[in-house]
Amino acid sequence: MATSNFSTIQDAIDRRSRRFLDTATLERIHTGHLMADIVDETGTIDMVQMDGEELFLQSQFTAKELEEVRQVDDYLLQVHGTAPKPKREGILRLLYENVNGLNNRLCGNDKLERGREMIDELGIDIAAFNELRTNFAHKKVLNGLTQLFDGGEAEIRARNGYNVHENISKYQEGGTGIITFGTLTEQFDHLNSGTDNTGLGRFTFTRYVGAEGIATWVVCGYQPCISKGVSTSFQQQRRYFISKGRPDTNPREKFVEDLLALLTTWREAGDRIIVCLDANENIYQQRIGKALTDFNGLAMKEVVGEFTGRQLGPTYFRGSQPIDGVWATRDIEVKQACVMPVGYGMGDHRVFVIFYNLLP
Repeated sequence: MATSNFSTIQDAIDRRSRRFLDTATLERIHTGHLMADIVDETGTIDMVQMDGEELFLQSQFTAKELEEVRQVDDYLLQVHGTAPKPKREGILRLLYENVNGLNNRLCGNDKLERGREMIDELGIDIAAFNELRTNFAHKKVLNGLTQLFDGGEAEIRARNGYNVHENISKYQEGGTGIITFGTLTEQFDHLNSGTDNTGLGRFTFTRYVGAEGIATWVVCGYQPCISKGVSTSFQQQRRYFISKGRPDTNPREKFVEDLLALLTTWREAGDRIIVCLDANENIYQQRIGKALTDFNGLAMKEVVGEFTGRQLGPTYFRGSQPIDGVWATRDIEVKQACVMPVGYGMGDHRVFVIFYNLLP
């Protein structure tokens, strides 16, 4: 296992477990039937009773840690690549993670506290998150990403997407977001940063313009799994397309179609692109990963595999395949790329950390 100045993964898991989950809490989860059946490999949840949603989000991954960590493949407990070193001047650092739900509270929120710690200790300039599972339009949701991750003196800019067409609960499956920190906010393009035009929150994008006018886009997306549960992202999107008179639209196919069309438009304009995705499919063998790296198309590189010379293994705690990835156009010079052990971050997917040259 690669070594670094970070705690070992087992120590981190034990520390998080003791922090907020005890036997009594586990008993409440199980006896109250608050944890629904898992409907796909990524841990997307079908339906959670309303009176237990908050407890569920707070304890979900830690329950898995306590019950399953000793059965995890050794690969998931290792850094893929070289653990991050101190950041040099002129280098930007990007973090990507599927957080699998983020409570909206500012206080007493251990998951948020871990996210802030991680961003601070890694010196992150751009953080891309998906599966936020928050309906930011709900009256009980008081804090946006800017408020949640505001570190004090450093400037911060955030964009996020969620399904604006349904306002049932403050918890909503899916969702994407990107946060920009520090001096990079000076290059943040407010007018052209946003989310996909369907209002479904399928992907969020931010645009940065350097001193020489070169534009770079960062995209964070979540491709839904085929699932029957009424609350899942897949079914939310099906309802939207049905309401538009398009009942035969497949949300997964439409996600790929719309995302590739947008990326192609930017690329044809000569812009650089970084894409962070939970693809919910094998990123090397199936459609979206192949489309992003097609030399006759976008010709992007899967950053971690190319940098380390070794393809990714599983990126989800219970998974057997690489379903998350970060891709970049070949005019972005990657200085370091790695994937942290499962359990290092906020959720039950692995954390990606990418270093690349400062924009001109």
